[in-house]
Amino acid sequence: MSATHNVPANATEQLLGVRRRLRDSTLRTPAAGAPGLVDDEFCAVEVVEPPAPPRPIDPRELTMLTLLELVLKDRPRLYQALRLPAATPRLLPRLLAISLTGFVLYGVAMSLVFTATGRWPSLMSLPAWLETPRATLLAFAPIESTLGNLGPWVNGEAAALVAAYAFGLIAASAVCLPSLYFYCLLAGVRMTMLEVVVHTLKSKAVAAVALVGILPIYVAVAMGVVIFGAGELVLAGTMWLGLILPFIAGLWGTVALYQGFAPLCDTMPAERAKRRECFLRRLVLSWSACYTAVVPVMIYTIWETLSRG
Repeated sequence: MSATHNVPANATEQLLGVRRRLRDSTLRTPAAGAPGLVDDEFCAVEVVEPPAPPRPIDPRELTMLTLLELVLKDRPRLYQALRLPAATPRLLPRLLAISLTGFVLYGVAMSLVFTATGRWPSLMSLPAWLETPRATLLAFAPIESTLGNLGPWVNGEAAALVAAYAFGLIAASAVCLPSLYFYCLLAGVRMTMLEVVVHTLKSKAVAAVALVGILPIYVAVAMGVVIFGAGELVLAGTMWLGLILPFIAGLWGTVALYQGFAPLCDTMPAERAKRRECFLRRLVLSWSACYTAVVPVMIYTIWETLSRG
């Protein structure tokens, strides 16, 4: 609630005293000489109440729907929740569930797209490819089954694709966790291994939500390519684009990972915090590059192993 007082122009010292007392208020001085005033000038002091501090987060409020809302609408409040030790037992399973749900939906959508095109990825084992490097590691071959395009859904190939992406994206993060923990210590951020796990799952949840948001656009484009018969080259490019969508959505996860780590610089001395923020940014990018190198190998190995079985 604001109050306005008219003060004579010669009361400068009084105004300075008011301004010192109202450090959290806004002082505005409009031009003097309003139409109804001839000899008097005035200064309007408008007192504005500071915004109320954010309500503390109760860990019991962190349900799946609440976390989804925080990921979509209020990322800073999500980062605030990550710093509550009491919230960790609730955050771990829920963030993991959000990530797995998003990646499973992606796998199902890609399986439907491949079914609609009448082609399915044919994989070669990595040892066999290393012996004959000129061979094609992954090719799109026509679906040959007595059940027609439903063959991959019956013989388990669709389930292998879904499991490879859902499990591979999470397992790659687990493989890279020690390096991320080491990078945080190197940057001077005081974090436990459990806190690193929570932040990593948070980045996976953000990436999964972004991936689900991209999927409808991609499916619409892919269906347009199939319906209008854009040609083999365009069709192959569309299917390859679908396979790398998780890496595109992973950019949002990388940004969220850094945004969650950057405020933790307040755990170090003030003279080092500003300098370490830039260093931490570079370390997060280094870890993202390491993760990006591990993920394709992890997904491909799981996918090829399950398809062969």
